[in-house]
Amino acid sequence: MNVTLRQLEYLIAVAETGSLTTAAARCHVSQSAISLALSELERALDLRLVVRSPRRGAALTAAGTRVLADARRVIGAMSDLGAEARGLSQQVSGVLTVGCYTPIAPFHLPAAIATFERAHPEVSVRFVEGSLPEVQEDLLAGRCEIAFLYDQDLQPGIETSTLYDQPPKVLLPSGHRLRRRRAVALRELADDPFVLLDVPPSERYFRAVFAAAGVDLVVTHRARSFELARSLVARGIGYSMTVQQPALSASYEGLEVVALPLRDAVPTTPVVLGRAGGGPLTRRAQAFAEHCTALFTP
Repeated sequence: MNVTLRQLEYLIAVAETGSLTTAAARCHVSQSAISLALSELERALDLRLVVRSPRRGAALTAAGTRVLADARRVIGAMSDLGAEARGLSQQVSGVLTVGCYTPIAPFHLPAAIATFERAHPEVSVRFVEGSLPEVQEDLLAGRCEIAFLYDQDLQPGIETSTLYDQPPKVLLPSGHRLRRRRAVALRELADDPFVLLDVPPSERYFRAVFAAAGVDLVVTHRARSFELARSLVARGIGYSMTVQQPALSASYEGLEVVALPLRDAVPTTPVVLGRAGGGPLTRRAQAFAEHCTALFTP
């Protein structure tokens, strides 16, 4: 049956006011809209529900009186559902799933989860990680409520707020000829092998950095993880570039990696909190966003 909540609401209004005109005023619609909705409801149920009379107004039939009771139960249940859902959304509790772009996950997820759960013990935080396109798809599909992203290649429907922005740095092995510089220009490294952290869309960003410095990007090695790229650099296999900087300057093998600023004016890629647009965040997701803003914003 093609019965709508609005038709049931109009039936209730007619029953309680005894008039299509008064019911229309109460529902802020025209009398013809009320009449049409009642006619459609009667056709859908194959029942005569209302007797219309110029003198007596509108009166429910016996069948209409029975349907009225069901209509009130349905409308009441929907009202209860809305109230309960609003209550749930207002609670800073439950399970919150957070997404994160894989290369920056170690710099954000552990600190964010640990400190947020201490501040909000009624919330249990879960996470998913992946490439920027993958995490955005998770947001749009509802598999996570909020995510750490770079402000790159954002899909339609993704809204963001910036946490911080910082320029990339060059990673060199401890024995590199430029290791004692305060800053380096990419042109000075043009003949050195380059290790690319290759997690989409990182290559596009690094190509933009090299283009801004007037240097061709020639990739010698590709690493799918941040620590592999650093370990290759530590072994002297090449140099690399990164936006994030760990507190420790050693690779997994304990070999030193030197991080130096760039002299070149190059584009940056801000770290943002992303969400699917079109509706409000739940209270727990809003609390997490506020917590991360205080935690990570300089």
